[in-house]
Amino acid sequence: MRRGRRFPRLAAFWLACPLAAACVSAPRLTDEAIRRESNARATVTGTVRDASRRPVAGIQVVGLPRDRDLGWSAPAISDAEGRFRLELIAPGDYGFLLFWNGISVITASADEPARVRVPVRPAAERAGVELTFLREEWERTLAESGQRTR
Repeated sequence: MRRGRRFPRLAAFWLACPLAAACVSAPRLTDEAIRRESNARATVTGTVRDASRRPVAGIQVVGLPRDRDLGWSAPAISDAEGRFRLELIAPGDYGFLLFWNGISVITASADEPARVRVPVRPAAERAGVELTFLREEWERTLAESGQRTR
């Protein structure tokens, strides 16, 4: 009797696998995205600071593409002085996502890094980008959602 119940579960699992793979796959690149991929990368450097303007180390910084024809670039980790360096696909505009302890939260604050808009051009260098890590906002948002910090 137990055997008969196992088959539907296995069948459901194998039918769900392609659906799950499709959901986590990167979107298909457009022709324009493929063209931009071949351009020289733009370099964006800056600092992650807290609300008191102190540098924050260990924050993962990711360029947030503002255009469907931009692919995602490799992240950077802020150093002891809060500095980061990203190599981004160009031309295009970017905001930024900050990850702390493996979690990214977008807050309603006007200082939210996802709201920043930085235009870049191929082979250009953009320095002095200041991103604010809003730890208290993150902790409040995570607490409201039932997530734990640390």
